[in-house]
Amino acid sequence: MHGADDGDRTDDDGSGPARDRDGSDDVTEGGFEFGPEQRPVEDEPGDPPRDREGTGERRIKVDLATDEPEPDSTSPDRDPDPDRDPFESGPDPGPNADRNWTLLLVGLALASIGTGAFTYATHDDLAPVIGVTALGVGFAALVAVARAGESTILGVLSAGWTEHRRYTWFAVGLFAFGTVLGAALLFAGVNLLELVAELLEEELFPELEDEEFELTATFFIVNNTQPFLLSIVGALSLGLLTAFVMIFNGIIVGNITAAIGDTVGFDYIVVGLAPHGIFELPALFIAAGVGFRLIYRLGERVVGSRDAFFTKPYLTRTVALVIFAWLLLVLAAFVEAYVTPELLEALFADRLEGLAEEPPTP
Repeated sequence: MHGADDGDRTDDDGSGPARDRDGSDDVTEGGFEFGPEQRPVEDEPGDPPRDREGTGERRIKVDLATDEPEPDSTSPDRDPDPDRDPFESGPDPGPNADRNWTLLLVGLALASIGTGAFTYATHDDLAPVIGVTALGVGFAALVAVARAGESTILGVLSAGWTEHRRYTWFAVGLFAFGTVLGAALLFAGVNLLELVAELLEEELFPELEDEEFELTATFFIVNNTQPFLLSIVGALSLGLLTAFVMIFNGIIVGNITAAIGDTVGFDYIVVGLAPHGIFELPALFIAAGVGFRLIYRLGERVVGSRDAFFTKPYLTRTVALVIFAWLLLVLAAFVEAYVTPELLEALFADRLEGLAEEPPTP
């Protein structure tokens, strides 16, 4: 009786290949049977079936998998990159991040070199020409190295911006609120431009009273770096100092812009602020965004949702973003010192002379 023993069974007519109890073929492709003879199973479909009926042999079938399963990349026992921080891999900057940062750096390189050419044409001093041109070469070198695959700087900058983006936009909102508040103060009778003139008369800024004093890029770099650093260090005050810097600068810009625009014209404001403002303001906003992000990370660490306040990947991308923002500030200083005054002189000299000749309003 075939059903009583543990050997292989054939079909009812004895001509079919041996089958298991569930009706499946006992001989499977890629399998081996181990028994007394321990030989591979014949896999060719044209081979005649082997009748082992009545032999009483016990055969063990072992299927050999052709494809081994891939190890689970999410397994805690497997870290594909031992240098990666296991607690934080960083935000995903998106598929177009490298392209966008490449275009941005190329644009900054062209703007820097163009500023150098303009300065060379309008000034005799070669020092600022060399300085701003070297800055442009630096931006271009970053692009060249990144495109050659020798550096991951674009990915680091992309991750840094992605992490600080919403905090930077929060800083923009505070600055916009200050701008509106500054304009409202002017309509309420508070003219900060007159206050600045009074401070100059009291010689609170003696360097500006020196006839030989010249507004150079170095002057603007030193003065603009102060609020830049305060916006970051303001995290130590739980963000209060950072918020104050943004709102206060907004008040100054809003009030003086409204005052000068009402007197000279808003086109004067556009020419006087836009050339360097497109570099200076983003730099200050990024610095404030870094300060606000520090506060948020500290809060996450306090409530226990973050394992570490500082991590190596976070410090790397944040420092890279801060350096990039400060370079924007440097470029803005060159533009403000050597481009903006020349544009105002060329476009609005007649209008300013006419205003100077008008008698004061009683």
